[in-house]
Amino acid sequence: MADLAELRANIDEIDRQIIALLADRFKFTEEVGVYKERHALNAQDPEREAQQFRKLAAYAEQCGLNPAYAESIYRHIMDLVIARHMELRTIKK
Repeated sequence: MADLAELRANIDEIDRQIIALLADRFKFTEEVGVYKERHALNAQDPEREAQQFRKLAAYAEQCGLNPAYAESIYRHIMDLVIARHMELRTIKK
């Protein structure tokens, strides 16, 4: 069994990867927000969200993660994105 320092080092590396992926994700969601602003689309798309949450639950189950954890994490991420999309609408006006 790995010692505590090794386990924590593994967690730190995963956290580094998660942050890098989140940075990439937010770059794309920023582009989506700009697109929505230019085309006068709503900041929030409930149908798309529901579709995403279904896919995320399936991904979580495939990976052995409690789907409720994935939903909670992604609800927060999506709320941040929606808030940014709303902000883009007020900045551009």
